[in-house]
Amino acid sequence: MDSAKRTGSEKALSSHSDSEKKDSVHVYCRIRPIRQGNEPTNSIKLLSADTLSLTGIGSKVSRKETLYQFKHIFTAFSSQSEIFNHVAYPLLDDLLHGKNGLLFTYGVTGSGKTYTLTGEQNNPGIMPRCIDTIFNTIGDYQAPKCVIKSDRMNGFEIQSEEDALQDRLNSVRHDKFAKTQRKESEKISYLNDGTKIQNVNENNIYAVFISYVEIYNNSVFDLLDYSSGKTLQNKILREDSSKNMYVNGVLEVEVKNAQEAFELFMSGQNRKRMAATSLNSDSSRSHSIFNIRVVQLEQVILNSNGEPMIPNENRIKIGQLSLVDLAGSERTSRTNNTGMRLKEASSINNSLMSLRTCLEILRENQINKSKRLVPYRDSRLTFLFKHYFEGDGTVKMIVCINPCIEDLEENIQVLKFAEMTQDVKITKAEVKYTPIKRTICKNKENQTPGKPKSSSSYAILPDMPIVKLNLESVEQCQTAIDKIIKTLKLRQQKSKSLDKEIDEKHSIFRKRLVDFNQDIVLNKAELKSLKTMIHKERQKSRNLQLKMTDLESVCQDARSKSEEQDNVIFSLKNMLNEKDLKINQNLLDKEKTKQKLALANEKMTQELDAKLRRQREHLNAQLKAKDQKLRIVKEIIDSEMPPVEVHNPEPEFTPKSHESQTSQTPKSASNILQHRRNISSSARNRRSRSAGEVWLEHNVIKPCPLGTVMQPTMKKRKSVSKLDKASDVTNPKQNRYCLVAQEPDTDGEMETKLYKGDIVPTCGGGAQVIFNDVEKLRQESPTKEYD
Repeated sequence: MDSAKRTGSEKALSSHSDSEKKDSVHVYCRIRPIRQGNEPTNSIKLLSADTLSLTGIGSKVSRKETLYQFKHIFTAFSSQSEIFNHVAYPLLDDLLHGKNGLLFTYGVTGSGKTYTLTGEQNNPGIMPRCIDTIFNTIGDYQAPKCVIKSDRMNGFEIQSEEDALQDRLNSVRHDKFAKTQRKESEKISYLNDGTKIQNVNENNIYAVFISYVEIYNNSVFDLLDYSSGKTLQNKILREDSSKNMYVNGVLEVEVKNAQEAFELFMSGQNRKRMAATSLNSDSSRSHSIFNIRVVQLEQVILNSNGEPMIPNENRIKIGQLSLVDLAGSERTSRTNNTGMRLKEASSINNSLMSLRTCLEILRENQINKSKRLVPYRDSRLTFLFKHYFEGDGTVKMIVCINPCIEDLEENIQVLKFAEMTQDVKITKAEVKYTPIKRTICKNKENQTPGKPKSSSSYAILPDMPIVKLNLESVEQCQTAIDKIIKTLKLRQQKSKSLDKEIDEKHSIFRKRLVDFNQDIVLNKAELKSLKTMIHKERQKSRNLQLKMTDLESVCQDARSKSEEQDNVIFSLKNMLNEKDLKINQNLLDKEKTKQKLALANEKMTQELDAKLRRQREHLNAQLKAKDQKLRIVKEIIDSEMPPVEVHNPEPEFTPKSHESQTSQTPKSASNILQHRRNISSSARNRRSRSAGEVWLEHNVIKPCPLGTVMQPTMKKRKSVSKLDKASDVTNPKQNRYCLVAQEPDTDGEMETKLYKGDIVPTCGGGAQVIFNDVEKLRQESPTKEYD
């Protein structure tokens, strides 16, 4: 059939031989050389060209030795050309014969996936070698530019020479605009080794189309579309008439040589998301897909000028090769990513997990013959390549391994996935032919020259012979009649065969109409369900918009309240600052006042000590003078009177004054003792003045207890050791002041002195102390002898 889509009967017939036409996914392994600074691991051992073993030597957890088998294993010494010949060359052969192919690299970050596909200028990878090989093969058999045109719906159409010329002019303008957008660094050339594909049909003409997309955070972007400037626009995925997924509106650029393809690749590579991580300085943050589509027209004939002509009844073959550079799987514990890098790593790991899940379910369905739904829609990556896994091309995978100790755990997961992938069976695709789509030329006179349309497939009835009847000749008339009868019989036989053919065509056409009607009914049901879903989504969208409006109003109110609170907080902070300033000022003033009081107290204490010292010296001098006088009086008495027995071993006497002693006559010892007793009793009676008063007791030092019977009596008193506050003195309840001091006298005996005074308020609201009495408390031995 001309249609690329097979009918249900063809699928039923081919289902009996599916087991013979299925082929597993081809999985290859490439081991990267050890980089400087990385510690190698001896856990990977190469047993043969397609088998390696992996143990847990060098890791924290010991593991048993496990064998992994691949289609082929490329060691660290394998060249880029060797990998191309084993993996990509068969895919290019299928591509130039109208078949599809998918090749993607898989592995941990920094394992050499991008290098395997891209390589270097002097040592190109798979992608440059594929482009060079294609143009080395079909360089002389290319169709004129813009004759074959993409319809932006995963198909192609043939347009007239006039429209092609107009598109060429537009493409020149677009190329000038695109070159201004590109950088000079995008111009790059790779080493061409001249490889060609053999057994290519030289009667066909070819056209090569390039597209470059990336899947970033589960969104699809066209890296070659400069229509929106530097900002990349999100694209959607759709299904074409052949149930193949494609990127809607993707820009497919027709290239005529390898250099143009390389410039397009570098243009997209510069727009691809790349970032530096702790594991790789140029880590891919997205899955990149480089598509090469080769369109070929069959049975091309040449006109009189030697130029190719496109017949009306021709067909086209479309082959596609997708080179996928998968982003490397990452562990956050190793990369320590945060922010946007963490979100990118999460999206990458989710898409790779979806790929694993889809392949696992495919394998289970094939092994158990179940019909479990494969979740292709969970990720844009699996949804885009859905038709490849369902039998629309050859699928190959290159697993890249970095044999260092740090990547050992990740390599184990990669090898497990590769082992599982090899069990998935892919149906071998057949070459598909697509009818030519022709655009209507605006000028009918300048249509593309070609062979005129053939007649209908129905045979034309034999023409009735033109005979002339000659009534004079009966034989001639009989011959003519026989000829007419023969022609009528032939026409009758031919009409019967035509009727039979018409009936067959009618039944076939009716069957096709029934199939189309069923498809229409299904499409209508699906359309109805989609409309219902769209209606629900619109309703949800309206509800979300209403909620968003309400949230915006709430947010606005919250902002206004927040601004008011900020103003209040600002004013409160100003008040706090002012109060802090005042508190600091008060503290400074108090500190200054304390310093002044301390200086005043120290000065007053020094003055009091000096005054007490002077008074003590004066009293000591008086006592010495009195003792001297008493000794003189004693000598006089002893010289004039006879000795008298005195029971008191030390008679004491105290003269009233120096003048009275000199004027009075000597008395007896008993009179002198009686006189001293009267003096001491009168001195003791003065202590009664402290009764009923409120005292402020100022203990400059802590006095030592003497244990005497006579003690100072102050029933109502307040004791302080230091006058820190003015209120200690200015308290109106206090009217008496007592300063307690203790020091040894001239004889070395401890003596307690109480300096008493009245607290008198002053006119300024303060108070002053007027000292008016001194009390002394001391102990003396009765056997003490005076000098």
